[in-house]
Amino acid sequence: MNKDQQWIRSLQNGHQEILGEIYLRYKRAFLDFAKRYPIETDEVLDIYQDSIIILYENIKQGKLNRLKSSIKTYLYAIGKYKIFAYLKAKPKDSEHLQTIEAVEEMTIFEINTAEEQLKRLQQAYRQLGPKCQEVLRLFYYQGKTIEDIKNTLSYESKDTVKSQKSRCLKQLKEIVRNNENR
Repeated sequence: MNKDQQWIRSLQNGHQEILGEIYLRYKRAFLDFAKRYPIETDEVLDIYQDSIIILYENIKQGKLNRLKSSIKTYLYAIGKYKIFAYLKAKPKDSEHLQTIEAVEEMTIFEINTAEEQLKRLQQAYRQLGPKCQEVLRLFYYQGKTIEDIKNTLSYESKDTVKSQKSRCLKQLKEIVRNNENR
């Protein structure tokens, strides 16, 4: 079970302190993300807090039991739609409308590009050997430390795990590049 699934289960079981952990973990990145939009920081904070509440309510209602993205991605999607709603509700002038249209076009492009990149990465990951898949899965997907991986996979030292992870990443990047050149 990955960290996001653990958080979801804990929140469903009434451990609300997890919500504070999620809030703090993604707050700074969300504020940085929101800088591209013409909104004051106080408004962005309100939107972020509303997004956290919606995330929590959706978890409690069981809507995230089969979450296909990360909690961070899901939270940002909520926040992005709340930002759009806020921008659309503001008094409109032609410059404001052009900004909203440009942001929406950019966002659609970013989403499509990110989805394409994720598909290429998943395809390349499946081409890796089982040892590399396991090391990368443990480190990136499950958030395990190098020490945890050393113990789980019975490596001799942390340096060996670091070297293996580095080789696997290099191999993954090479596969992605080769697949793009086809």
